Amino acid sequence: MLIGFVTGILSGLFGIGGGIVFLPSLFFILPLIGVESNIVTVSAIATSLFAGSFASTSSFYSHWKNNNISLSDGLFLGTGCLISASIVPKFIINLDPIVLRYLIAFFITVISLKLFFSKAEEQKRYKNIDRKYLFIFGLFLGGIAALSGFGGGIFYVPLMIYYFKGNFKLAVGTSTTAVVFTMISSVISFLFLNTNWNADTLQIGYINLQAGLMLGVGALLGAKVGVKLISNI
Repeated sequence: MLIGFVTGILSGLFGIGGGIVFLPSLFFILPLIGVESNIVTVSAIATSLFAGSFASTSSFYSHWKNNNISLSDGLFLGTGCLISASIVPKFIINLDPIVLRYLIAFFITVISLKLFFSKAEEQKRYKNIDRKYLFIFGLFLGGIAALSGFGGGIFYVPLMIYYFKGNFKLAVGTSTTAVVFTMISSVISFLFLNTNWNADTLQIGYINLQAGLMLGVGALLGAKVGVKLISNI
């Protein structure tokens, strides 16, 4: 729950779904609570998306109340995300767990290097992006978000900052719309792909409720704090 709370703050503050923190954490947590080793990797992705749906929904609601969302733009991006994020889980469960881990590590490394070496620019020229392209970007990025288990905010926010010509608050708020679409659609897909239950570990298919609910409830509370902080930082 503590990990969830801290991640929720980051979710509200940066518009991310929280998967970039949840996923590495779950690789350590799930084996400790008895999840079978052959499904740990896929379960970590599915549970990360499940927990992140709490944080992203809370962030979306809070940003909506603070008028930080352009709903029409968010729906264009989110609809593309919904389609690809619903399909990708079907391919994830057939991938070798080792390959999945390498892919996740690759995404985390690329994102980290980009953030580490990027320089803040006081003045930046932004070109207009037609709204219809948001749907196309959503189709591409939603699949990557579901594959990585991140939820997509780490990909959507930079795109929306460019789209809104540097308006950070609007970019973060609108991105939460796409994150909600991505996480909830991929979670539903994972639920239908495996209907096995394990009452001892509270495992429903690929989603572990024991870990997911604790992370999710903590994130739900933390997201409200993160949205409040965005006005002061």
